[in-house]
This record gives sequence, C-alpha cells and structure tokens, in this order.
Amino acid sequence: MLTIYKLSVLIHVLSAMFWLGGMLFTVFVLVPTIKNKTLATHKGLFFSIMGKRFSNISWLLFAILLSTGLIQLWARGYSYEQISSIAFWQTSFGHALANKLIVFSIMLLISAVHDFWLGPKASQLMETHPNDKRTQKFRKSTSWMGRLNLLLGIIILYYAVSLVRS
Repeated sequence: MLTIYKLSVLIHVLSAMFWLGGMLFTVFVLVPTIKNKTLATHKGLFFSIMGKRFSNISWLLFAILLSTGLIQLWARGYSYEQISSIAFWQTSFGHALANKLIVFSIMLLISAVHDFWLGPKASQLMETHPNDKRTQKFRKSTSWMGRLNLLLGIIILYYAVSLVRS
C-alpha cells in the first residue's frame, strides 16, 4: 500500500510540475518571444499549434491528477463512507481537500472555455484579421484566462501543501 501511495504521489507531483511549468514557460517565455516583430506574421498559427499541443497534454495531466489524487485518498485509508460523511469535511484535511477540489473544478471549467472556444477563435482571428478590434478582444480574453488558470494552479498547490501538512 505504501509503494502505491508513494508512486501515486510521485506521478501526481510530476504531473502538477509539468502543467505549472508549462504555464509559467508560456507566460514568461513564449508570449514575450512571439511579440518579436520578426514573428508577427505567424502569431495565430504559432498559438494554434502550440495551444493544441499544450491543451492535449494539459487534459491528460488533469485526468492523471484526478486519478492519482483518488488513489492517494484510498492508499491513505479513506473509504467512500468516510469521504461521504459530513464529519470528514469538517476536519482540517477535509477543508483543504474541499478547497483544492473546488479550485480544481473552476480551473477545469476555465480551461475548457479557454482551450475549446476562446483560444481557437483567437488563433483563427489572429491569422485572418490580425488588426481587428474583435481579434484583440479575443486575444486579451484568452490571455487573461490563461493567467487566471496559472494563479488557480498556484492556489491548488497551496492547498496540496496544506493537505500533507494537516
């Protein structure tokens, strides 16, 4: 049981690192780099290709994070009956887990809107109408949603630390 738990934690932490690292790399390296004038004519195409790739990886990571999180609860000895009781959610562990799951759910919702609607639309508009006001609106909305998701990921990390320290 301990080996399953440790392996699950390792995969969980690596998945979170990969996703958060990818988000940080996007914000601090890719986005500033694509603002270079020599790359201006291919912004939409670049974000379309990169966005699809990172989106696919992200959704796989989200599934891994959810699965390994459930495995960790099971490996730590929490049964369905315990988790479905009100008393569980009133503990410091239960509070931290509830907060983590709420923020994770919000992040999934924002990711879905970003990855399946706003992002593709912004990329398409950047290719077809790069200087249009509507394009700028979609691009800015997409950018802010990505930043918000990064912030939510950091908040989830805080609650994850709270879980192991409670």
